Amino acid sequence: MAPNETTAQRWKWPLTIGLIVIAPMVYAVCPPQFQEEWVQPMFQAATTTLKGAVSSVDSTLSAQLETESQRLTSAIAVLTKQKALVANQVATSSHNSAQQTATAMNVLSQTERVKAARFDYGGEFGQGYSPCAVYATRQVMANRDAEMHEELGTRVMSEIAAAPGRYADPVQAQADQLKAHQGFCTADQVASGLCNAVGAMPGADLTVATLFQPAMEGETLYNAKVAFINNAVGLPDGPVPTYAANSGTAAAYELAKSKKDAMVSPAMTALKAIQLDYSGVNAAHGGTDLPLATYYDNEVKRYAGNSPENATWARVMSAQNERGALVELLKIKALDLSIQGRQYGQYEQMEAMLAALTATEINTSGSVNQTNTASERATRQQVMRAVQ
Repeated sequence: MAPNETTAQRWKWPLTIGLIVIAPMVYAVCPPQFQEEWVQPMFQAATTTLKGAVSSVDSTLSAQLETESQRLTSAIAVLTKQKALVANQVATSSHNSAQQTATAMNVLSQTERVKAARFDYGGEFGQGYSPCAVYATRQVMANRDAEMHEELGTRVMSEIAAAPGRYADPVQAQADQLKAHQGFCTADQVASGLCNAVGAMPGADLTVATLFQPAMEGETLYNAKVAFINNAVGLPDGPVPTYAANSGTAAAYELAKSKKDAMVSPAMTALKAIQLDYSGVNAAHGGTDLPLATYYDNEVKRYAGNSPENATWARVMSAQNERGALVELLKIKALDLSIQGRQYGQYEQMEAMLAALTATEINTSGSVNQTNTASERATRQQVMRAVQ
């Protein structure tokens, strides 16, 4: 305590502090009283206004929320449909793309197979030169060769006046040969009075070279071939009279003619075979076609040169693969075998003619008569021994 402070002053401050603390407590216990008569209606009006405003806001907000909810639901539905449509389109696109890819791969694979097949088996690279044309030609050649073998015997009997086993009037046959020769008369024959005029092909029926010239049946050259063979063979043997048919002379005559026909038949057949090889005749089953020798000549020239087709063949073969070259080599080998087969047939004809010449030589040398005499002598001896 200060030296100059009094007692009143010492109690002044605690009292003041006590009043400050107690005053709010007294106010809280005894608040001021309002006038409810005019405050309460104002609170009710304010509450009603506030409730109306809240209800209006609530209704408006509810309507907006409902509208927005419908819009949102519609938007979600549209979005869902769009997503479904997009997903369907994506799936369809994926399916179409996969299908197109598979189709393209199939086309590529098929193209590769076609290319490989065409390269290996096509006519451009893997089948040699012009396979269709060559096959057709070879087929015609094979058929024509078989037809000529069948036609050979028929032509020998129908076109040769002195054919084996044929009996005809020699005088009439001579007249027919002279008439056929009129188209082939030479200048010397006209000068000698044997012919009236020089023929269109002088001497064609008198030379063997005529047989080796290609001709079609009905042409003058073909008639020259027939006339040449008739001139080479000679006139036919006359027929045996009916009243003497059973006589011993007729039997001996028939035996002698049979022997002669057998001797000369190889030559007749060989000459006629040459004629048919170089002639386009009307076969019984195949009709008229080019001579078989012409087909062989064209085939050989294709590979050996000396023809316009050889240049084309060489150009095509330069583009062939290994298989095509082997196929073409087989075609050449087949042609070679066919030619060798024809040569073998010609060798057989030559062998038959040599055998006929040998038999003719034996007959003309008298050895046959000696053999017959010896046979008769041996027979008589056997009979005498049997009697003894």
